[in-house]
Amino acid sequence: MPSQGAIINIAGSTPVDDPEYRYKMPSVYGKIEGRGNGIKTVIPNISEVALALHREPGEVNKFFGTELGAQTTYNADTDRAVVNGAHNDQVLQNAIKKYIDVFVLCPQCGLPETDYKIKSGCIFHKCMACGAKEMVDMNHKLCTYILAQDKKAKAEKKKGDKGKDKKDKSKGDDDKDKKKKKKSKGDDGSDDGEKKKKSKSEFFGFLEELRAEFWNQYLGWL
Repeated sequence: MPSQGAIINIAGSTPVDDPEYRYKMPSVYGKIEGRGNGIKTVIPNISEVALALHREPGEVNKFFGTELGAQTTYNADTDRAVVNGAHNDQVLQNAIKKYIDVFVLCPQCGLPETDYKIKSGCIFHKCMACGAKEMVDMNHKLCTYILAQDKKAKAEKKKGDKGKDKKDKSKGDDDKDKKKKKKSKGDDGSDDGEKKKKSKSEFFGFLEELRAEFWNQYLGWL
């Protein structure tokens, strides 16, 4: 059994002994807390393990629950994963190997380079290495959790998109209002220009009248 958090090759039930193997992960380990009916196992490096496997910490922790028959909780804010009961490191590592076999390794090439593709309520492995697309074992209890999380993520994305569209529409309406106000202001400016032009014309007309009257009086004096 490797030491706590030691870096090991990513492998399922079939060991990978190649020291040059490039797919690595930290070994999982637990910390037992409490006693009696309140005893539980906290997994301090759940996020590091999940990151190495390209999976979510909550999903990995949930697998422990389905495999060990225990209740689990995961708090994303504090990154705290808890499995009810006392479970030693060997038990946790064996459970991770099963998880890797079923939900991480590509059924075709055996490499841990898969992402989930969910379609019509079915979960598929999509391998980035060989391109294979294979359905996972849908009879496993973890599939219910994965589908529920996918549904939740899509609902949140849809809600976010609606909020964005509403915000964009509101911004568009504000821009239209600004353009209308600007246009209205421009029209008022044109009216002011006409008024100024008319006032200027009247002023020069008045001066012309004064000049004519002056010359008439001047000629009269002569």
